[in-house]
Amino acid sequence: MAKKQKQRGSLRGEEHVEAAAAAAHEDAPAATRRGRRLRRKQGASGSEVAEGRSADAASGGVEEGKEEEAAAAEEEEREVTFDELGLDEQLKRALRKKGLTKTTPIQREAIPLILEGKDVVAKAKTGSGKTFAYLLPLLQELLKLCKEGRIRKSAPNALILVPTRELCQQVYNEASSLLELCTSKLKIVQVTASMSDKDIKLALSGPPNILVTTPACVAACISKGIVQGSSIKESLSMMILDEADLLLSYRCEDDLKALVPHIPRSCQSILMSATSSPDIDKLTKLLLHNPFVLTLTEVGHAKDDVVPRNVQQFWIKLLPIFCPQISCSAKDKMLYILSLLKLELIQKKVLIFVNSIDNAFRLRLFLEKFAIRSAVLNAELPQNSRLHIIEIIDLKLYYLVFPCFIL
Repeated sequence: MAKKQKQRGSLRGEEHVEAAAAAAHEDAPAATRRGRRLRRKQGASGSEVAEGRSADAASGGVEEGKEEEAAAAEEEEREVTFDELGLDEQLKRALRKKGLTKTTPIQREAIPLILEGKDVVAKAKTGSGKTFAYLLPLLQELLKLCKEGRIRKSAPNALILVPTRELCQQVYNEASSLLELCTSKLKIVQVTASMSDKDIKLALSGPPNILVTTPACVAACISKGIVQGSSIKESLSMMILDEADLLLSYRCEDDLKALVPHIPRSCQSILMSATSSPDIDKLTKLLLHNPFVLTLTEVGHAKDDVVPRNVQQFWIKLLPIFCPQISCSAKDKMLYILSLLKLELIQKKVLIFVNSIDNAFRLRLFLEKFAIRSAVLNAELPQNSRLHIIEIIDLKLYYLVFPCFIL
């Protein structure tokens, strides 16, 4: 009888323990509750319970850490709209009219930093939205200064430097498309080395709020006295280097160094690039002050593919290497290209890179024999011809052959 009462007492004690555990269970966080469930599943002996507690503490901590990381990743991956970035209503209206409501990862991270006045180095692949990542905060700041009547007009307030005239045109078009839909009128101009001094002086009269140009052109304007270095030092509030990974490869280093003495210390500098390279580090040290460095992998927690996933690649090479390719003899290379095009294995726009201008025209003549239209784009063509070729490629009228030197 006494034995039975002792058993009942122990059972009641266990019930009280279970009840206390259940009450604590209600107040415990999710990760801790999972740890306690794990402990209850382990044996009744003291040693097993003790081992269970230490194991549960470790696993609970790991699980809690994983949950926190997942929550942080989810927060970062959350889609952010332009309305949440505190942009001027004119810009938000312009974006809505263009059908743009949500930011890309690089825009989500770069725009707030630039609006805070920070120097920023942003590295993200082509097509990730880098142009709007700097244009929107730039226009936001200029619209704000315009409303407050604090625009300094002795020289451009913002300088956008790009490596080529084609990129000048592209950036100018993007900025103009936003400004056209704004009620406050800011003046933006593009200036290239192909323009006469008279045309450049006329374009810079006013002067404009935003100047889109190449380093060589702005350096020439300063050396010729078309733009006064002292005026730049007085008015310039933001400088942007777009496609910065190409600037030094286009031999712009001396021009940028000539510009440095005229850049005020208070000028905010933004550097946009599609790749990482020693040239980027060199430009960062030359022009930026303690910048924030953003890359697409950090921004989106995703693999930063240099080439977008929707681009098909074929490598036709003479000697076998360890990558997806078509290995063949030199005389068969053109036949393989013809097969890819004629069999419609590639149905979208096609870019073909070859190792010389002569080979580019040779390939074009070969394709024309089989009624395949193509165009050769190279640096020896006049700018108008290059722009015309890009336009017809956009209309999918031709295939495009790029002469380039592969190292």
